Amino acid sequence: MKKAIALVMAACLAFSLVACGGASSSTATSTSTASSTAASSEAASSEAASSEAAATEAGVKTGMAIVSNTTVADADADAAGNAQVDSTAAAVLVGEDGKIISCKLDVAQNKVPVNADGSFDTTATFKSKQELKEDYNMKGASAIGKEWYEQANAFAEYVVGMTAEEVRAIEVGGDHNGPTDADIAASCTMNVTDFIEAIAQATENAQVLGASADDTLALGLSTNMDSSKLPADNEGEGLVQTDTTYAAVTTDADGKITSSIWDCTQAKFDVTEAGEVTSKGDIVSKQDLKEEYNMKGASAIGKEWYEQANAYAAWLVGKTAADVAAVETDAEGHNGPTDADIAASCTMNVLDFNAAVEKALA
Repeated sequence: MKKAIALVMAACLAFSLVACGGASSSTATSTSTASSTAASSEAASSEAASSEAAATEAGVKTGMAIVSNTTVADADADAAGNAQVDSTAAAVLVGEDGKIISCKLDVAQNKVPVNADGSFDTTATFKSKQELKEDYNMKGASAIGKEWYEQANAFAEYVVGMTAEEVRAIEVGGDHNGPTDADIAASCTMNVTDFIEAIAQATENAQVLGASADDTLALGLSTNMDSSKLPADNEGEGLVQTDTTYAAVTTDADGKITSSIWDCTQAKFDVTEAGEVTSKGDIVSKQDLKEEYNMKGASAIGKEWYEQANAYAAWLVGKTAADVAAVETDAEGHNGPTDADIAASCTMNVLDFNAAVEKALA
């Protein structure tokens, strides 16, 4: 019996030494421990990387989409013609559950009157409907006495908490295809069909770009007519072209950019010396065109428009509105950024995007 007890005590003592990691045990197993530690470290790193990837995939997302349609009219002796594009832009912040956290809406309604000889104002400037505010002058014709921006903002608030599927399911009716739900009909009676499509698309294409749920979302638009040509100056073949640049931007409490998206639409209309106006086709944004925009071959760095735009938008993260305004560009080239940290990834003109960001953060 004593011998058995002694054996049991010896076994317990040995277990205790191993469990407590005594000096002799540590020395004897140093190679094994190092191997085990390396394996554990590798597993931990792999797990951390997987967790980081999962967090990135599931984090708060920023999205933007644009829906465009055109209106044309030929000029005659009694009235000017019209080359018009209405581009509805929606920017959203989307939570991990796929529900909208924040939404912003705006429209670039670029109207270019065309005279009977095909001439038009090549120096025209444009403001978005959000920029126009009361100057858009819709309140007098509104059944609820609200201006365009007021109704748009109310609808943007209405979709918060919805998924893309729920946004698409919003019912519209009446003479203007306004929302029929009583919770929003008192604040918005205007046509929301393009709103719905733009918001749904923005929610569906949203990506993790660095924003958090507490960030402030903003949307800015900037339009120019720099590529337009008068028929008289171009062998009788005129071109009305409005290029609108869109910036969806999120900022933190310190005013620093946490995410941004850059997109652009080009609306082109052929114009003759007889005042005839013809749209050159459907308008697809440059982000949606991807390789079909076909800029890579002409790029000094062999990158497509969307690749350069995305690189520049990512480079702005961490910067303030003042920092964006201070970005230096190559005036003798294409007004691309000169900073070495981005110049290798973006050489195209960034002035319009900077202007759109400035408007968004104003």
